[in-house]
Formats: sequence, structure tokens, C-alpha cells
Amino acid sequence: MKFLKYFILFLLIVSIGAAIYIATLNGKYDIKSSRVIKAPAALIFENINNLKNWQHWGPWYEIDPTIVASYPEITSGVGASYSWTGKDGTGSIKTVSLVPNKGLIQQIDFGTGSTPEVYWDITETELGNKVTWGMRGESSFTEKAYWLTQGGIEKNMIPIYKRGLKLLEQHIFSEMNKHSFKIIGEVDYGGGFYMYQSTSCKIEDVNKKMKKMFESVINYMDKNSIEASGKPFLLTHNWDEMNNTTMFSTCVPVKERVITTGNVLTGFLEPQKTFKTIFYGSYQYSSKAWEAAYKELANQGFTTLENSEPFEVYTVGSNDNPNPAKWVTEIYIPIN
Repeated sequence: MKFLKYFILFLLIVSIGAAIYIATLNGKYDIKSSRVIKAPAALIFENINNLKNWQHWGPWYEIDPTIVASYPEITSGVGASYSWTGKDGTGSIKTVSLVPNKGLIQQIDFGTGSTPEVYWDITETELGNKVTWGMRGESSFTEKAYWLTQGGIEKNMIPIYKRGLKLLEQHIFSEMNKHSFKIIGEVDYGGGFYMYQSTSCKIEDVNKKMKKMFESVINYMDKNSIEASGKPFLLTHNWDEMNNTTMFSTCVPVKERVITTGNVLTGFLEPQKTFKTIFYGSYQYSSKAWEAAYKELANQGFTTLENSEPFEVYTVGSNDNPNPAKWVTEIYIPIN
């Protein structure tokens, strides 16, 4: 019996000592992980800001497939929130502040007595946008005791954050690469005046050249208070795959003929019968729509107009939506 008394006393002393040790531990923490993602900041922000999107990349769904998320009416912006239940209990998160396309501050509740701050930062770099995901706060006594037995909060949480950022990148890339097209068929295109610049270059340089040329035309129009009357379009004068060269014009429609000076000119697109196809997605995949359009117009018994110049109208572009999958390009091929 005396041994049992001493043993109980020993356990009591150990317990008290452990409690004192845990209580004196610094419970403050600031853990984070970063990843450079080659995607527009606005698109990255959209996938973080809208909490419904978290179901597509949240790393905890891999850890606990039983998690069920519940969404209130507001899931995006300040005041947005959602809650979840899983094998380890319940939790919730709420957005308390944000700077569009730059970062967010959120408050998370794991149901353990503390409500740490979750923060996001999106910073532009030469290689892409650096996305930082972190959490800071102070552990309660119970949380400190738990993390002590698990090797520390950093050891356990940082790998989860790293995995989450990788999954976020994969989801964004998957969304960006979605594309499709729709054959419309024969349509009459009304034509009209347009402002333009022309050039010739290697085929692989088209996108780089096109961007600068559109900017030049639009800047000229802004400087001279010339109002656009439609969406910008690319007019192809020549496309030579054998020699890997092309000649094209970047065009912006206007209501009437404009007398210009410098390297921005005015042209006129004749009304014409065309074969129309609508492409949805990044321009890097648009060749699939062009190939399908030429094939289908032949299947329908049409022939291309000799010496004609096909064109594509950028109905929805990068200035309208950061996600390339949402871009809309109308393809017109002149036909007899």
C-alpha cells in the first residue's frame, strides 16, 4: 500500500510538472507557406475569395474524405463564411477583410477554444504571382498540450499548407486550360470602318506582337478621343505555315472614317458572307477551332472566297475576365 501511495504521489508530481511546463510554453505561432503560380492575380484571388471554390483544392479533403461543407448565402468578399463537419469535429472560417487581387484576412475556428487568423498574400514577381498562405495566433493550454505530443504545430501544419497551394495551382491550371468551340455556320457580316496597325512576323511571335499593337491602336484612339464601336479583331492577310510567317492587322471598329497621322491607319471591312465559329478558351488552343471551322464549311458545301482575309473578334478577353477559359473569340471565314 505504501508503494501505491508513493506511485500515485509520483504521478501527481509529474502531472503538475507537465502542466506547469505546458503552461509556460510560448503558445504564439505564425506558420506559412508560399508558392509561385503562373496565373493572373485576379484569377488566383477569385479562387481564394470565393469560399465555395475551396472544395476543389482544399488539402483537408484528402486527409478526411468525410468532410461535409455548409455554405450560407454569402460565400465571397468581406463577411463570407462556411462551416464543416468531419471525423475530427466541426469548424468554420470567415473573411474579415480583403484587398482585391492582393490578399485576405480570415478568422478560423476549429472548435478548440481559440480563433487564429488566416492570411493570404498575392505578390507579383518576374516568375509569376507569389501566393503566401499562413495562420497566426496563440494556442490554448489544451492546444499546446496536443501539439506537444504531435511534434509541434509547424511540423504538422506547414506540409498541409504546402499541399494546399500545390492543389490550388493544379486547380487553377485545370480551369485555365478548359476550351471548346461551337460551329454557327453561314452568317452575313456587316463590315465597317476600323483603326488598325499591320505587321508581318514569325507565327510564334504573333501573340507578343499582337498585344503591343492593340495597345498602340487603343492608346492612339484614347489620345484622340476616338470611340470604339465594337470589339477588337485580328485580320489575317497571309498565313504561311511552310515558311512559318504571317501578316496581320490588329483592328478596332469605329463608326466612321477617321483621317489619321502616324502608324495607326483607318481601314474598311466590306460586308460579306462568312462561316462563323465561336471559340471558348485560351488563344493557345484556338487553332483547333479554326481547323474544325474549315473542315465543317467544306462538309456543308461552302468554299472559301478566293484571296479573302479571315478574321477573329475578341468578344471576351483578358481585360474582361482573368480566366482564359471564359474568353470568347468569334471566328469568321469569308465564303462564296
